[in-house]
Amino acid sequence: GRKVIVLITDGGDTISKVDYKEAARAAEEAEALVYSIIVVPIEASAGRETGGEHALIQLSEDTGGKYYYAKSASQLDDAFRKISDELRAQYLLAYYPSQRTSYSEFRRVQVNVSGRSDAADYRVRHRAGYYTVKSDF
Repeated sequence: GRKVIVLITDGGDTISKVDYKEAARAAEEAEALVYSIIVVPIEASAGRETGGEHALIQLSEDTGGKYYYAKSASQLDDAFRKISDELRAQYLLAYYPSQRTSYSEFRRVQVNVSGRSDAADYRVRHRAGYYTVKSDF
């Protein structure tokens, strides 16, 4: 089935045992969508470390997930509602690459809507790419 990771965090890194690249690769290899809910206790970015936030945003976008900011309990509820609604209204496209290897480096993917006069009205979100692993074949 589909794998989803929902992170609720302020973006601060306190005790990581892996770096961002390792975490991103693990999520990509697991084919998991990552949704980040970033709890923002301080309004201005000048008063907080934002490096972790940027990493969460990138991780969410690269895996086809999304990120949300929450400053209150009601915004946290709203973020969960949006994630739930989105997960119920998705389409899955799949393809098999012409070169089938047992393992590959990261392969980038580009998905576009074309050939429609209303293409601008559609939202396409997808993971940035994938790794092939032996179990794919």
